[in-house]
Amino acid sequence: MRTALSALVLTLAATLLAATPGSAAPADDWRGSTTAQPDAYAWLDDLTPDIDYEILTVRGLTPAQVRRTLGTVTKRLPDMTPARSERWVSNRVDRRDYSAPCLALVDGRGPAVVVYLPYWSAGDALARLSRNGTVAGFVTTVELDTYVTVAKRGRVVRDFDAGFRPPRRSALPQEQGLDWGSRDQNIWATAWAFNERVTRVHLSEEWFQGPHPAYRFRGTC
Repeated sequence: MRTALSALVLTLAATLLAATPGSAAPADDWRGSTTAQPDAYAWLDDLTPDIDYEILTVRGLTPAQVRRTLGTVTKRLPDMTPARSERWVSNRVDRRDYSAPCLALVDGRGPAVVVYLPYWSAGDALARLSRNGTVAGFVTTVELDTYVTVAKRGRVVRDFDAGFRPPRRSALPQEQGLDWGSRDQNIWATAWAFNERVTRVHLSEEWFQGPHPAYRFRGTC
């Protein structure tokens, strides 16, 4: 009887702890869906998290491998939220040519590595990041350019403007059922949902908006 009662008390305590505001998120909340919908990312828009960034979800590499592929790290900075990383870069813009230090947030998320690049893009490094697996990326700029890119095994296999219907040629199955080019489309939410479908890694608002390892890279962006 005592054993059964103890088990009941422990179960109730665990339930209350899970319901407590601010308690830790489940360890497996990274698990994404191959049918993810834009509603899962409704918190995104043209200003959130920022007006100019690239986000990559990398399967097949470690965080250290990702950093080496992006470039040469010159300094490990204190952990930063995306919002703080944006301020850090914007406060260091050279007003003569509008160049700025290259800063990246690089953090593990389940079996993947998530890279957030405020005010710059991985460029050709995106394909190299996929050499052992898959990379899904989304870039948006102040000019409202909004592109998704998918690379596999070192080669870009898909790249198109997220605000329009994708070209049919070389279409990926994960594109089906999303609201590409619709009148009421939230382009940013659609793009992030697509990336989740490709990588099967979900980026919750709580996790994304939290602090992540930050690195300064050689050169300017």
